[in-house]
Parts: sequence; C-alpha cells; structure tokens
Amino acid sequence: MLCVIAPTRWHEAWLSTPPPVPPAPSQLGQLVQRGDLVLCLPDVATADECAMLERAALEQADALQQRRFETGLDPEGRTRLPTAAAARRAAASGTPCAEPLSLTADEACSRVLRRTLRRIDETLPSLVETLFDAADGSGEGLLSLLKADALEFSSREPAVNVYTDGGEFLAHKDHQALTVLVPLSAPDAFGGGGTGFWAQDARGHRVEAPTAVLRPPAGTALLFGGGVVHCGMPVEEGSRVVFVASFSLRGGRIERAAADLRSRDIYGDLL
Repeated sequence: MLCVIAPTRWHEAWLSTPPPVPPAPSQLGQLVQRGDLVLCLPDVATADECAMLERAALEQADALQQRRFETGLDPEGRTRLPTAAAARRAAASGTPCAEPLSLTADEACSRVLRRTLRRIDETLPSLVETLFDAADGSGEGLLSLLKADALEFSSREPAVNVYTDGGEFLAHKDHQALTVLVPLSAPDAFGGGGTGFWAQDARGHRVEAPTAVLRPPAGTALLFGGGVVHCGMPVEEGSRVVFVASFSLRGGRIERAAADLRSRDIYGDLL
C-alpha cells in the first residue's frame, strides 16, 4: 500500500498495516528502523543523469558480462559496477572488484548520493537521529558525515547494478543502518524486475511472495533499514539499472558480530 504524504517531499510504502493516523515526521526513523515502511524520495536524480548513467552502465556491463567466466565476479544477467571510491576500498582490502565506473558516471553518482543525503537531512531528520546515533544534538547530518568520511559502506558500494534478461538479486538483508536505492531505468524499460520487500512478520522469502514490489519512476530514492529482507526481482525482458548505497556510521554497523557469521553472496555482501 502506498500512502502519499506530499508530492514534492516523500511517499510512504508500508510493509505493515498503516496506522489510522499518518505518522508524524519524528516517528519515521523508528518506523524505517523497524522495517514497517520504505520511504520514497522523488527526483533525487534528474532525467539527464538517469539517462547518462543508464547508458554508461549498460555499455560497461555488457563488456563485463562477456567476460564473466574469466572474472568470476558476476552471474549471468547481473553486473555490479563500483564507484571509484568503492573500487579503491576493495583494492585496499584485497577484495576482487570490477573496474570502476567512468569518471563522468562516477561524478554523477556522487552528485546523486550527495543530493539524496541533503534531502534526508532537510526533510527526514528523524532518520539521521534514529539510525545514525545523532540524538545527542550534535546536529551533524548525513551529508556532513559523508564529507567527514564517517560513513561505512557495504562491500563494493556505492555502485550501479545492472540487471538484464534473467538477472536478479536473491533475498537478503543489508545489515547496515540505511540503504539508498535509486532506479535509473524507467519502469517501462523492463519486464518483471523491481525491488521486492518482506514484512517483518512474513513467514520468510522461501515460502512467501514479497509483501510489496516497488517499481518507482527513475530518479526516485528508496530508503529502507538494514533489517529488511528484500531482493531484486528477476528481470524478464529489457534491462534495469539502479544506483545503490548501503551504509552506517563508521564503527557503528548494526549487528556486526552476529552478521559477520552469516553466509555471503558472490559480492561478499551479507545475506
């Protein structure tokens, strides 16, 4: 169920039963943390940025897919293209990683991320206060934390993921404070696809279909907590390109010790 709060601010996609009275903005951080809803921020990327990133990513992904057996990085139908910063972190830790996005695409990803964080700071401060230990009144927003290198990102992120025919991302949790996922492809550019989400009280992704599957307009940021089970639904035709960044306050990653014992997918991300 999608509840529109304000067309130019955000929308709420509920994974649990919506309350009879819309929640106050100060409650949204707790609701996201609990996995009750996904917040949708429209227009964090312009049409030109989406089109440019989509073209660049599809071209690079096609070349990598042709070499997937050689690189061993990507399954058929799915390619992850890291930003330059993500690729540097991977190299420093000895983690196998694809070549980063081009300089132009990398700069566009940086703009989109900074713009999204600024929008969160300005319109959704309860996310910062609840998810990033900022309730001490320090006033530091996500954009300031990014500039201070105080955010810790998931392996090989920020990145652009490319899904082509048959491509999917199996159900998993990100185990970070917040995930920002921005579709760069219009919903009519592919069949199937979208991001599937499971409610906290669902019986499990192995026995139950997603509670909600979101296919928002290109340039819309989906914001959700690290404890939400979600997946990239299989693309049946066409191509789907998304920008993704999952992160926590450096040194404060949720459930770190327990999560690190769980199995990991091909990218090293926690399931």
